[in-house]
Amino acid sequence: MGSDASKPQAQAANEDVTSEPINGSSSSIAASYVASGSVEDGSGGEQGNSTTPGHVVILDGSDGNSSHANHNGVRSRIVSKHRHRLNRLDEDAAHSFPYPVPEQSIAQSDHGSSKRHKKDVASLDKWDRLQYSITNCTRLPKTPGDWIGFFLPAYRWLKQYNVRTTLQKDIIAGLTVGVMIVPQSMSYAKLAGLPVQYGLYSSLVPIYLYSLFGSSRQLAVGPVALVSLMVSTGLSNIMAKRAQSDPTLMDATSQNYIDQYVILAIQTSFLVGVLNIGLGLARLGFITIFLSHAVISGFISGAAIIIGASQLKLIFGVNVERSDLIYEILRDLFKSLGQTNWKVFVMGSLSLITLISFKQIGKFVPRLKWMQALGPLTVTVIGIILVATLNLDERGIDVVGEIPQGLPDFTAGLWTPMDNIGDLFVTVVSIVLIGFMESIAIARKFAAIHRYEIDPSLELVGLGFANLFGGMFQAYPVTGSFSRSAVNNDSGAQSGIAGVITATLVMIVLLVLTSVFELLPTAILGAIVIAGVIGLVDYPEAINLWKVHKKDFLCWLCAFLGSMFLGVELGLAVAVGLSLLIVLYESAYPKTAVLGRLKGTTVYRNIKQYPDAEVFDGIVLIRVDAPLYFANAQHVREKVRKYRLAAEESSDMDDVRFLIMDMTPVSHIDTSALHVLNDMYDNYRSRNQQLCFSNPNLTLMQRFDASGFTDKVGRHLFFACTHDAVKWCLADMDMETLSAHGDAEGEHSGDGESEGVASAIADDLESPAVPAGSS
Repeated sequence: MGSDASKPQAQAANEDVTSEPINGSSSSIAASYVASGSVEDGSGGEQGNSTTPGHVVILDGSDGNSSHANHNGVRSRIVSKHRHRLNRLDEDAAHSFPYPVPEQSIAQSDHGSSKRHKKDVASLDKWDRLQYSITNCTRLPKTPGDWIGFFLPAYRWLKQYNVRTTLQKDIIAGLTVGVMIVPQSMSYAKLAGLPVQYGLYSSLVPIYLYSLFGSSRQLAVGPVALVSLMVSTGLSNIMAKRAQSDPTLMDATSQNYIDQYVILAIQTSFLVGVLNIGLGLARLGFITIFLSHAVISGFISGAAIIIGASQLKLIFGVNVERSDLIYEILRDLFKSLGQTNWKVFVMGSLSLITLISFKQIGKFVPRLKWMQALGPLTVTVIGIILVATLNLDERGIDVVGEIPQGLPDFTAGLWTPMDNIGDLFVTVVSIVLIGFMESIAIARKFAAIHRYEIDPSLELVGLGFANLFGGMFQAYPVTGSFSRSAVNNDSGAQSGIAGVITATLVMIVLLVLTSVFELLPTAILGAIVIAGVIGLVDYPEAINLWKVHKKDFLCWLCAFLGSMFLGVELGLAVAVGLSLLIVLYESAYPKTAVLGRLKGTTVYRNIKQYPDAEVFDGIVLIRVDAPLYFANAQHVREKVRKYRLAAEESSDMDDVRFLIMDMTPVSHIDTSALHVLNDMYDNYRSRNQQLCFSNPNLTLMQRFDASGFTDKVGRHLFFACTHDAVKWCLADMDMETLSAHGDAEGEHSGDGESEGVASAIADDLESPAVPAGSS
C-alpha cells in the first residue's frame, strides 16, 4: 500500500483516465494504440497496474491482482481523457451540425476578453502591469508611489537596482559611450551649422533628463546626424528669409548670424520638447504606424547620402555652400575640386579609412566589439597629437578653434519672442516625427532583448523632457542614436545609470578638457560624420524589397529620390504622403477571394492558392479580408458582382442561387457599408438569389441586429462557419430539385405516387439541423 504522500499523484492519475467496456469501436482504437506502440499489456505483473496518464492500458483479467473487470465479467480498458476528446472531435467531424450564431451582449464580450488577457497580464512585473492597465484604461495609479513610478520610469528600476551586480556594467557602458559621444557630438553640431560646443551641451542635460524620464534602459540619446541635418536645413531657410530684410545676415560667419542661428536652435529644442510631451500625454504614440518601413528606410537612406556628401567639403578642404539637395552639393563640390588642400585630404581620408576599419572589425569579430566605440576617440586623439606636435594648424590644416570652457548657460529666456514660428514649426514637426521613429524602433528592439515593456507614449514624454530641459541649457534637438545605443547595449548597460555616467564624462570634458579639443582638425569631424551615416544607407533592404514586394520597392525608391532631390523637409513630406496613400489604397481596395473546399476536409481556402479546391454549382463563396466601411464598401460590392458573373459563366446552372460571404476577417462595419449590404440584398433577392453570412463577429451581429438587417435577411442565414452555410445551401437546392422533379412526375402520372416518392426521399435525406429560429 502506498504512503499518504502518493495519494495526490494517484488522484491526479485517476482524473486523467476513465474505465469503459471494450466494444468494437474501442477495440479498434486500442488496436491503433497497439500498432503505434502506445499500449501497455496488463498481463505482466506491475505493468498491468500502470495507469500512466496519457496511455491506454488493456487489462485482460488473467491476473486476479491486476484485472479490471466488472461484475458481469466484461473486460474493460482505461482510456485517457485526451482520447475521449479526440474521439469527440472525430465524431463531430463525421456528424457535424450547423451551430447557431449566439446572441451575446457587449458586457459578456468584454468580460470574456478580460478573462483571456488575465494570464498574459499576470506574467508581467508590477510596473509593467501598471503601465499595461493605464494604457488600456483599466485602472489608474492608486498610491503616490504608483504615480511616481508611472511618470518617472527611473523610480522603477532604482527601487530594484542591485549595486553589486549591475553598477559595474553600467559604469563600463557609460564610459564607453562617453568616449564615443564627445567627438561625435562635436561633429554633428558642425553638421547642424552650430559651433562645436553646442554638441557637447546637447550631450549633457538632455541625457540626464532622459535617464530619469525615458522608458528605455539601453537607449543612448544625444545629437544624431539626421536630426542635425534637419536643423541645418530648416534654420538655414529661415535665416535666408531674414537676410532679405537684414543685409548683415548675408554672411553666415558673422557674429550676428551665428547668434540668431543659435537662438533658433534653442527655440527649436524647446518646441520639440513641448510637442513631444503633448503628444505623449495625449496617448498619440501610435502615430508612427502610419509610416511604412519601406518609405522610412528610403527616406533615411537618401538623407544619409546627403549628410555624407555635405561633409566631403571638410575632407577635401574646400568651401562649398550649405545645401540639402544632392545635385547642388555635388555641383559645387566639383567646381571647387581644383582648390583641394592635399594635406587636409590625406588626413581626412586616412581618418575615414581608420573609422571604417574599426567598425568592420568590431562588427565581424565578436571579441573586438569595443573597437566600434574606440574608432572616433582614436582618430580624435591621433589628430590632436599631430596638430599639437607638428603645428599643423599653422600649415593649412583647419582646426575646431576656441571652445568656451565651463557648463552651458541658462537660456530659457531666449525661448521668446519667436518671429518665424510658422517656418520653425515645420522643422519641429519633422524632427519630432523622425526623431521619435528612430528612438522607438531602437527602444523596442532592446526592450524585447531584455524582456521589459516600452510604452510609446511614455517614450514621447521622456524625449520631450530631454529636449525641453535641453533648450534651457543651450542644447539643440536630440533623439536616440542607432550606433551609440548598440554600443551601450553591447557594453552591458542595464539602466539609466549608464546615461548618467556618459553625461558626467561630458561634463568633465566641458570643465577641464575643452582646450585640448580646440586642436581637433575639422577634417576628422567630417570623417566621423561620414563613417556614422554609411550604415544608414539601407541598400540591402532595397534589394530585399525588389525580390519580395515590387510595390514596396517603388515606395522605397520614391522616398529615397525625394529626400535627395527635393530636400529633407520635402522629402519627408513625400515619405509621409506615400505612407498615407498606401494606407488609403490598402483600405479602399481590400483583398477579396473566392473560396473552395479542400477535398476531404471542411476547410475553405482561396481557389487561387489552392486550384484543386472544390467549388459548387449555384454557390459562390466570397471572403473580404478587411473591415467594411464607407471607403471600400462599393469596391466590395463590385467584386461580389464580378465573382457572381464569373461563376454564372463557368457553371452548368443557368444562375447562381446563393452568395455566401465569409465575414471572418471583417472586424468592423459602419452604416455606409450596411446601406450597401442592404442594396446588395435587395438586388440579389430580385434576381432570386440569396445572400448568406458566415462567422460574423459580435460587433457585426450587433450592428446587423440594431439596423434590422438580421431580421430582413433571416437569422437562419447567419452561420457560425462556412461549412455550415454550404451544407444548408446545398440541402436547400436539393429540396428545390426534388420538389421540381416531383411536380413534373405528377403532371405525367396524374396521381400522388410521385409525391409519396419525393416525401420518402426527403425523409431519408440526412438534412443538417439549422440554427434556432430558422425557417
